[in-house]
Amino acid sequence: MELHEALELFVRELRRAEVMHPEFPSDPIHQIAILSEEAGEAVQAANNYVYERGDREALEREVVESGAMALRVLMNLR
Repeated sequence: MELHEALELFVRELRRAEVMHPEFPSDPIHQIAILSEEAGEAVQAANNYVYERGDREALEREVVESGAMALRVLMNLR
């Protein structure tokens, strides 16, 4: 995957998350907790992919969601 394709996936997911969850915490602890939850789901998907012959697409989705949340945190830090 090229950089521009990955960035497009992150931005598309960010916009989807903003519509689904328009309220986002204003404090960095809660923001990072959300990001950490997404990253934890990516770890779980990676474990499933490697050790249980899991779905690569599921892993990619979780990575995209994690990246989108990282962008959202950066955009909302105060």
